Formats: sequence, C-alpha cells, structure tokens
Amino acid sequence: MADFDGASQAFLAWLQQSGAEISPKIRLEDLRNKDAGRGVVATQSIPEHELLFRIPRSALLSVETSILSSEIPASTFTHLGPWLSLILTMLYEHFNGPASNWAAYFDVLPTEFNTLMFWTDDELAELQASAVVNKIGKDGADAMFVEHLLPLIEEFADILFAGDVRAKDRAKEMRSPEKLEIMHKMGSLIMAYAFDVEPSMSNTDVDDEGFAEEEEDAALPKGLVPLADMLNADADRCNARLFYEKDCLEMKALKPIKAGEEIFNDYGPLPRSDLLRRYGYITDNYAQYDVVEIPMELVTEIATAAGIWSQKRLEYLDEEEMLDSGYDIAASSPFTLQESLSPEVIILIESLLLSDEEFERLKTKNKLPKPEKMTSKGAEVLHKIVQARIAQYATTLEEDLRTFDQVPAVDAATPKTRRYAMAKAVRIGEKRLLAQTEEALREIIARNGGIAAKRQRDVDEEGDVEMSGLGKKHRV
Repeated sequence: MADFDGASQAFLAWLQQSGAEISPKIRLEDLRNKDAGRGVVATQSIPEHELLFRIPRSALLSVETSILSSEIPASTFTHLGPWLSLILTMLYEHFNGPASNWAAYFDVLPTEFNTLMFWTDDELAELQASAVVNKIGKDGADAMFVEHLLPLIEEFADILFAGDVRAKDRAKEMRSPEKLEIMHKMGSLIMAYAFDVEPSMSNTDVDDEGFAEEEEDAALPKGLVPLADMLNADADRCNARLFYEKDCLEMKALKPIKAGEEIFNDYGPLPRSDLLRRYGYITDNYAQYDVVEIPMELVTEIATAAGIWSQKRLEYLDEEEMLDSGYDIAASSPFTLQESLSPEVIILIESLLLSDEEFERLKTKNKLPKPEKMTSKGAEVLHKIVQARIAQYATTLEEDLRTFDQVPAVDAATPKTRRYAMAKAVRIGEKRLLAQTEEALREIIARNGGIAAKRQRDVDEEGDVEMSGLGKKHRV
C-alpha cells in the first residue's frame, strides 16, 4: 500500500477520473494527530448550501455498480439480502486487487478496526452489564457467513477468483478463521462507512441523508460512498449533509464554514455504546444520546417476585405492540422520567398492577393505562427493577468515577488501555442514567402516591390513552 498521503492523492485522482466534482475550497487532510484518521477541511470560506462535492452513482461501491452483479444471478443477491450481498461484492473487488475499479478506494479504507467485534474477552468484560455486549453479533455473523456466503464463494469460485488456477482451492480456504476475519472486516467497513443507497428508480421513501423508514430500511441496498465517508462525525458541529439525486450524490454545506474548519457529518442520535460498537471510538458530545437498557428478562423476574405477572395480560400488551426485548432509559437534560423512561415499560407495569375489573374494562375499550400518570405502586415495582439493573454491574458508579480520568488519545496509550477507558466511560454513562432514574422513582414513592409530570398524549374524556395516541418508541 502506498504511503498515507500518496494513497490520499491517488484516491482523489481516481475519484475525479470517475466523474466526481470536488470543490477547490476543500481538501482531504491527515488528521491522525487528532485521533481522526483522514478528514475533510475547508481551505477557503464556504457559504451555506454550497456544493462541496458531487459523486456519480457509478463511483459508489455497491452491488448495482460492481461487475459481479452481471456475473452472478440476480436471485442470488435477492436471497442474500443487502448486507451479505454487499459483503460478497466487496470480497470480489478485494480479491481483484489492482484490477478492481475501486482499488484506489480500498487503499484509503482501514484494515484494522477498534470496533467491539474485534475486542478480546477481557476487554469486552470491561463493559460489564451493558446491553451492547449482546448486540455485537460475531457468532451470528459467523453462522451467516458459513451458511450463506461460503457455499456461494465455492459455487462461483471461478468468478470471484477470476484468472486464478487455484480458484476452487482458495474458495475452500475461505472457511479458515483467518479468512472469515476478512468477511468480518468487510462487514465492519459496511457498518462504519456504508449508506442506505436508494436505487435511482424506486418507490422507497428515503430522506435527504439517505435513511429510510425503519420498516423499509432492512431491504434497502447498502453502498459505500467514496469521500462522503471520509467526513468525520460530530454531534454538535455537523455542518454538511449528503443529498440524493437521480444520477449522483451531493454533499452540501449546511451552514457557513470558515477556512481551516473541518467539515463534519453526523451519525444521528447514537449513544456512546453504539458509537463504540459501530465505529470503534467514543466522544463526550455523544453522551447526550446515551441509553441504558432494562432487559425484559429482568422485568419478568421482578414482576414475578412481586406476584403480579400475568401471561393473559402480556398477550394483550403484545397484541398492542407494548412488549419488547428491552426498555430504554435515555439521557435527557435536565433529567426527567417523562422524557427518559420508556413509556412502554410504565404501561407494562401499570397494566400488571390493575385489578381484574379495571384490566377487563380497558381491554374491552381497546385502551391502556396512562404512562404519564405513574402510581406509587408502579413506581415501587419500577424502583426494584432499576435497583436490580444497577446490581448487574460489577462495580458501582462511585467506584468507577474514583478511578476514571478520561479516555487517553490513541498515541498516548496502548490499544488495550484505551479500550478499557472507553468501556469504562460507556458503563459510567449507563450507571448515571440508572442512578438518576432510581432517585426520581424514589421521590415519587416518597410522595406517597404522587403523580409523575404529564406527557403530551391523546387522552379521552375518561382519562384513558387511545391506542392511536401512543406511538411505538423506536429503540436505538
């Protein structure tokens, strides 16, 4: 691979040869001294709405643009789905080496990753009881690779390893742990860099940032957008956005940008745990999006111990989409229960606490308890749940704060030391949310039947929530 600056220049030259238009007011810069790898910086003042660069769709790395799409039946990609299809496509281009149309692009993409997928067991243990540990999915990914990708790699070996007399042997070698690691790296590149790329002709609704509605996102094609993915992200300083046009994608300034300023995109409201899982780093300004999850198993355990568990009521709540695998407590400033605690978990507990007569009345009218009015008894049950969740962490918040300074810079620490510090920062954020929630619930209990501050909900004349008045809260 060429040196860092040489690879950057070769990449930009390839991009322009591919039909991209790049403003002379920006440059690709080495920001490794800021722990940021490559980044895009303004060389001159840029007014709001000005075009920063335009990338033709043909330069995107996707199933649609790769020659592999014409070599393998379309039904194969349909069967694989968007993620595995793009991984297979990227493997094909990777195997092609210098012959790939995206060779110069691959040269500026990372080959080593700090995401949770590549952490050791002792490093992951530093996250303690964080729910993010169960979302890494390495075992599940391995199973998908073995079941879906490896048979195709062997079936189409002569295409994927074109011109290699050892094509079939190389395909079989892909079953080794070292070769499976390549697939994980391709998946990590997709998770960190890929956009949801709406085909030029489609009926799917995608917004200006390339995001579809949640129910449509799963089937939306994925693609890597050269240069757009070189922008670093910042929750507070986002000053550019990618816009989708029929034949190209355009990055434009969202606000005036001064000469010398870095140009930032934004990941959206990601908690630091997901930032670490997907991108391999954290920053303090994403603490405003932190989330801690209360698993359904814990809710079940505490409700059963309290003698209020009812399968019949759960069936009704499930029909009304109130049940989930976990319930979030999200950061809010200032912290309030009504802004932070998932209304679904309040409805769940209050439903379990109803008398049989009250429950049947609500069920007959297709209604639910009001999440904005928490009973003292409901607060007591939720308080026990939160206390039990706090106890799942190996150390207390106070212990962590006493031994935590800050996450060290990349060049000031070993990779393990930095990973330990990032894990501690994530678990501190989660424990703070739990502590705030525990305190707020304790205050409600102390008021002996006090009512939590009201949310803005559609409530009928009898004070019950209409089912249409409670939108399903999307979890991160």
